Amino acid sequence: MPIRSKKRQAKRHLTFWVTVLLLLSSLAGGWWLWHYKFTQSPRLNYITLSINHETHRILSGETLALHPNDRVKILDISTNIPFNLNIRLSAEGLDVNALRYEELTIADILPHKEAFDRYNFIIHVKRYNRDIGDLIWVVQPYTEDWLDKANRIIDNDMRLAILERGQRLTPENRRLRRRLLDEYKALKKWKQAARMLEEMAEKKVDHDTLAELIEVYKNMDNKDGIILTFKRLIDLDPDDLEARTELAEILEKSENWNSAIQEYEDLLKRTKEEDRLQIYKSLGYLYTKTGKPEKAISCYLSAAKIDQKDANLHYNLSYLYEKINQEEKSNFYLDNAITLRSNDLEGRLKLALALMKRGEFEKARKYLSEVLKKDPGSDEALTLMAKVMEKQGDKKSLKTIYRKILSLNPEDETITYNLGALEYEEGNLKGALPFFKKYVKLHPEDATVHGILLDIYKKEKNLPLAFKEAVILVKLTPKESDIYDFIFDYLKQKDEYEKIIPIMEKGLQANPKEIVLREYLVSAYLKTGRDDHAVKQMEEILNAKPKEIEPLLMDMFENLRAKGAYEKIFRIMKRAVEAYPQKIIFRECLVLACLKTGKEDQAVSQMEEILKARPRDLDLLLQLARLREKNNNIEGAAKAYKRIIEISPEHDEASEAYLRLRLQGVGGDGD
Repeated sequence: MPIRSKKRQAKRHLTFWVTVLLLLSSLAGGWWLWHYKFTQSPRLNYITLSINHETHRILSGETLALHPNDRVKILDISTNIPFNLNIRLSAEGLDVNALRYEELTIADILPHKEAFDRYNFIIHVKRYNRDIGDLIWVVQPYTEDWLDKANRIIDNDMRLAILERGQRLTPENRRLRRRLLDEYKALKKWKQAARMLEEMAEKKVDHDTLAELIEVYKNMDNKDGIILTFKRLIDLDPDDLEARTELAEILEKSENWNSAIQEYEDLLKRTKEEDRLQIYKSLGYLYTKTGKPEKAISCYLSAAKIDQKDANLHYNLSYLYEKINQEEKSNFYLDNAITLRSNDLEGRLKLALALMKRGEFEKARKYLSEVLKKDPGSDEALTLMAKVMEKQGDKKSLKTIYRKILSLNPEDETITYNLGALEYEEGNLKGALPFFKKYVKLHPEDATVHGILLDIYKKEKNLPLAFKEAVILVKLTPKESDIYDFIFDYLKQKDEYEKIIPIMEKGLQANPKEIVLREYLVSAYLKTGRDDHAVKQMEEILNAKPKEIEPLLMDMFENLRAKGAYEKIFRIMKRAVEAYPQKIIFRECLVLACLKTGKEDQAVSQMEEILKARPRDLDLLLQLARLREKNNNIEGAAKAYKRIIEISPEHDEASEAYLRLRLQGVGGDGD
């Protein structure tokens, strides 16, 4: 066979086997694709990341912690899917697919690029729309980032807001919690600090947290919180004597006497004898406050054994022994106290005060005198001495003390008043006046002092100033009716009736039942030509029926009569007769008013009433007879003339008139 033919045959043979091999490869690849596509579930194995140029492999289901400034790129996604066909990534709020194509800073793809937040992103690896694996990326700043940012903020509120946000996002972060707590304390936001410490103490009770909480409560002045926390501190360490001592002192200051006693008693059991002095003193005080003098004495005696030179202990023992009526022991400890403090002015003041409380004013005066010899300007000694002298009734010495106090303190209102009162009581009106004038400038609405000034001015005959005080008084105490008497008399003498009216009207508003004010108004109205007002007030007076009405009523009658105001006289006198039917003079006035106003029938009626009281009044009988005759009451007139003749047979007019009427056929018999 030719060589060329063999070569051609070999070539065909090679081509055949290559074709067979390709066919077998295609069949194997197809089988492999079919096997993975239809026989196995897709799954994620891991994702390979470059984080700040370091390679990290994250398995499916793992959590990855990232910082917002980390630079990240997705290098590989390992799945059981050939060539990762139709594999994609998704994460809500994070463009995670961008990291497959380039290296990016995490902060650049965060929502709103807000780095100072805490994010939990679930990275879903999907084939088509089916999840084949998840990873969790936790993105948050470091503690140092929060602290550094806070330290760079000047504004207090903004700095606090940053720290609060960091703490809220990382509640278990101790450093942030500590920094926020310190910030609350620095800004004196005690409520927020207390709330944080309370939460910390709830989670874990420790000495430092409770101690810090106590300090915060102290700044809040939260006594209940302080007490409760001290109790928790003691429960934590029953031998914490410092905490027990502070708790007892707080209870004592809060006047929770019984609880304080219990704490001091517990403290006493845990304290060495030589360290018990202050505890004994406190217990002595508390037992005194709770009315247990025997127990108080026992405590003070124990304290005195430790410190025999404490004069206060002897003072207290003296007082307590006196309380239980053991005078001998009381005097013994009192002597001890004075011996120990021979130059102690404060001690003598306390002793003097104690003696004053017991009513031993002479002894108190002795000690106060000793104080004033060494310290003449002692306000407390002078004040106590004044009280002693008041109790002893030593007014002469009291004035001296008051003047001394006033020289040291010219603005002392009480002493100013008291000096004025002393001078006033002794009748030294001129001496009292400057003190009361000074006092009333400071207290312009003090009615008592204005009343004293009124009295002084009246007695000194300084009526203008007295009137000024009276006007002030009726404004301050409008119901004090006596003041109106002086005002009326003063203005009446000055003939200033116009000024009387507004004062009395206001007085009447405050004292509507005070008749005398209406009487003053009647006089003032009449003098100022306000007759209608006067009549109205007089009617109100007549309604009340006062006993002494005649002078005022007659004065009104004369005033109205002079003006010819007979209708007003009729109106008033008719009311007066109704109110005082036995007062003949009012009927006489009414008769005149009736005659002047043409009411002759009523005049006759009143005359007849008057004649019942004065049956032998010839003038009135004659007037009645004439009036009856005028009104054509001939029979009545004849009777009246006859009565006149019976009383006075020689009465010419009556005899002539009676005879004339008889000739007219009128009998005139009877009356």
